[in-house]
Amino acid sequence: MTRRTLITNAAIYAPSVPYATALLIDAGEIAWIGDHSGAEVHRELAHTVIDAQGHFLAPGFVDAHVHATSTGIMLTGLDLTEVTNKVQLLSLLSDYAKLVSGGTVLGHGWDETHWSDPTLPTRTEIDRATWGSVVYLSRVDVHSALVSSSLIAQLPECQTMAGFEVGPVTQAAHGALRTYALSSVSDNQRAAAQKTFFAHALEQGIVSVHEMAGPQISSHADARRLRDLASRPHMPHLAIYWGELWSEHSAQIVAELNAIGLGGDLFIDGAIGSRTALLHEPYTDLHTTQGAGYLTPEQVANHLSACTNAGMQGGFHVIGDQACEIAMQGAQLSAQRTTESAFKRLRHRLEHAEMLSMPNIEAMRALGMTASMQPLFDAWWGNVGGMYQARLGERAHSMNRWGSLQSQGVAVCFSSDSPVTPNTPWSAIHAAMHHHNPREQITGRAAFNAHTRAGWRALGSQFDSHGVIQVGAPANLATWEVSDYEVHVPDARVTQWSTDPRSATVPLPNLGSADAPDIPTNVCTIVNGEVAYASDNFTDRISGHA
Repeated sequence: MTRRTLITNAAIYAPSVPYATALLIDAGEIAWIGDHSGAEVHRELAHTVIDAQGHFLAPGFVDAHVHATSTGIMLTGLDLTEVTNKVQLLSLLSDYAKLVSGGTVLGHGWDETHWSDPTLPTRTEIDRATWGSVVYLSRVDVHSALVSSSLIAQLPECQTMAGFEVGPVTQAAHGALRTYALSSVSDNQRAAAQKTFFAHALEQGIVSVHEMAGPQISSHADARRLRDLASRPHMPHLAIYWGELWSEHSAQIVAELNAIGLGGDLFIDGAIGSRTALLHEPYTDLHTTQGAGYLTPEQVANHLSACTNAGMQGGFHVIGDQACEIAMQGAQLSAQRTTESAFKRLRHRLEHAEMLSMPNIEAMRALGMTASMQPLFDAWWGNVGGMYQARLGERAHSMNRWGSLQSQGVAVCFSSDSPVTPNTPWSAIHAAMHHHNPREQITGRAAFNAHTRAGWRALGSQFDSHGVIQVGAPANLATWEVSDYEVHVPDARVTQWSTDPRSATVPLPNLGSADAPDIPTNVCTIVNGEVAYASDNFTDRISGHA
């Protein structure tokens, strides 16, 4: 039966209907937008009526790069993101090992660059704290990990792989040990973690997530279970990427998962925190390394050409400046081998793209590529004296260039890369507005678009109608408690007067200052026209009849 929902008494973010306070949803799409008097005409047609109490109603967020199961495991398990020294880490680790009673200990989030003493626990100390348990503790960037002797004993061949060290393991050794450790997660644990992730996303007003699956980062079985869970009612929209180079086998996996394409965490390099991002020059704080590179321009070109010829989106994880150069050299080769129009039509993606040069940015624009970026990376590590500056020196000042990308006409969508940073979209928008480099700051309106409509568009032209409030658009919405509003536009002269209702300029929440964020609270999330989440103090504002 077609279900109709009427939302009234809302401050609606609908630029084409600037005075709107009500809308009607019919069969999962927005069927009408108007004011209070018009809402009364539609009230008898609605099966559900929501009184928004004057709250802000807007398109729901898209988190365009997540790892659902890993995020769920962290939300329900050993979260090390607040640890400030090795003593605290070992204490939490020991307590958790007692809790799991001999089971595999999985933890995530330590970041020694925020510690006053960055000394990490030794493998022997980890063994003692956990009574010889199998332990895998991923660094916040998930490109290195602290592991126990017991885990290494389960996979002794890792000791001959690149990246095996007495301290944190990186590169191939890390990938192998991570895969083995995650294989210990039972089906019940996996299902619980995925349900936790989806519930958390809905609570944050997130209506769509892009899952970055792959043989190195998760598994085919994990992605399949996630897909099946997302097919149930009242779940966020799920778009899957499979991070593996083109082959007949990998293309079959994409088809079986109904994935968007072969991309996401298909690694050209690693991460800056683990010193595995590939640089042109050595790391400032470790002159013996320039990071790790996993693919060549020729491999990038071959992959993107195969994807283009198959009509499938491709993409890569890329962070360091040399890795960005490899990505764009390969992309330009591929566009020459196929046709530029065919290449552009697929909107191939780069994930992170933290150290793009201006020629790289211009090439992305020419080829119609999308940059999937994480504003909280700059907020967490881009400040003066922060991790990026410690690792890269002056190079840190020209990173995460969403301002330059947008000013050059390159499509940019925002995400969390959870569990690396949390699924908190308004905080990400705030971070994008307050980039440590003023030249890369963008308006709240541009940042909001990057975290809503641009996330849908990054999936392909079939989603171009999503992420807006207009008649005919899919109803994927969120309702927010907002303390204050402001108009986010580049011209300060407009900001000064356009909150006046006569200006017909639709405002966004005032997110506070750089040092004192004011983050809205979600009270209701609607997916495909149905209420998927409502806060405890909002449920009595939802009424309905059969």
